Amino acid sequence: MAAIVARKRTDGSFGYKVQWRLDGRRDGAWQSETFDSRLAAAKFQAQVEAHGGLWPEGWVKGVGFVRAQDDVAPPVGANALLAFGEAYVRRLTSVGPYTQTRYLRQVHKLVGWLRTIKGVEPTVQNVTADDDRDWINARRRAGMSPKTIANYHGLLSGILKDAMLKGLTPRNPCDGVRLPPADDDIETDADKTFLTEDEFTRLLAAIDPDAKDLLRVAVGTGMRWSELSALRISDLDLDTAVPLLSVRRAWKVNGSGEFALTGEGRYYLGRPKTRESRRRITLAPTVVAALRRAVGDRTGDALVFLTATGSPVNQTTWYKNRWRRAVDAARKKGLTKDPRFHDLRHTHAAWLISAGVPLPVIQKRLGHKSIQITVDVYGGLLFQTHQVADLAIERALGGEQIVTVVDPATAHIEAAMPLPEAESA
Repeated sequence: MAAIVARKRTDGSFGYKVQWRLDGRRDGAWQSETFDSRLAAAKFQAQVEAHGGLWPEGWVKGVGFVRAQDDVAPPVGANALLAFGEAYVRRLTSVGPYTQTRYLRQVHKLVGWLRTIKGVEPTVQNVTADDDRDWINARRRAGMSPKTIANYHGLLSGILKDAMLKGLTPRNPCDGVRLPPADDDIETDADKTFLTEDEFTRLLAAIDPDAKDLLRVAVGTGMRWSELSALRISDLDLDTAVPLLSVRRAWKVNGSGEFALTGEGRYYLGRPKTRESRRRITLAPTVVAALRRAVGDRTGDALVFLTATGSPVNQTTWYKNRWRRAVDAARKKGLTKDPRFHDLRHTHAAWLISAGVPLPVIQKRLGHKSIQITVDVYGGLLFQTHQVADLAIERALGGEQIVTVVDPATAHIEAAMPLPEAESA
């Protein structure tokens, strides 16, 4: 959200600064623009918020709009990029309602950036590779991250590829355009918080008694919040020789306007994003015990974790009333870190890496689409397994057999299996 800050000048007059974080992100770079009247500041504030925390289309800092917003029109017989892009998004069949809503907003932003660059209304025929490079460089200078640029560029490329396939343009100008390096966008180990066993125990002691088992299951399985809070009793197999839970669904964000699902609220239960996310996770005895307490004597298809009134657990409310209070209390008693709930997932992976669990097993447990994602996210922690590697080399060089000692009683903890296709639906 953009905010207006009034400041008194030395001459006694007031200036009104609109300030916000770029792209609406909590870690986005601070942006600001100053006005002589509160009314002008309020109008600009509304435009920034309408553009999702980005600078309004055609606005130059310290100058304003460089041209009127309605003084351009597409050439006769051309296909306006805006109309074609909107139709493209509406016909998508492989994305959810929230993604379609977001894509539609992104189409409007892309067209605005290209309109500013070209000075005429962009069409599927007049957009060039240089236009593509120019908007990318402009957004980079404005502070947009490489990952966000890549997301917008992928949408634009999809639209123009569709135009090419329909014979409206001879080629896709986005093909061959190199994007800013994405290395800066990879969450480094410094951006994550890994809890040691003692630190997690401190946090567990600080949280409300009826929330402790949810924390145990979260760190014991590495599940995402959207998956954990969507877990049903029927997803549990706690009485088998190898206790398991199945990740079959997750909370999804509903779309708005024309893309909103009828009869659903802001959130609804749907399938996880990828096939790999639909998986089975083996369970340690402590996690099994925590799930048994959470379920109690209930049966059927109800959610495992509910509020005291029997409603689904709301992430925002739970974070504020349970998680944040527990972290603050633990910090007062010696916890030096300030973890997010998602850091329990990172902690789960860190504990497995520290124990020498193979990366492919960790990949399956976390539901990563590829082993490369696991390496990118947690590769910096692999030094913790070097002792195991060094021991193997030392044994070999000493003429001894290289062996891996596995306790059969706990070996199942390292297993993770994808859900069969029949059970994924």
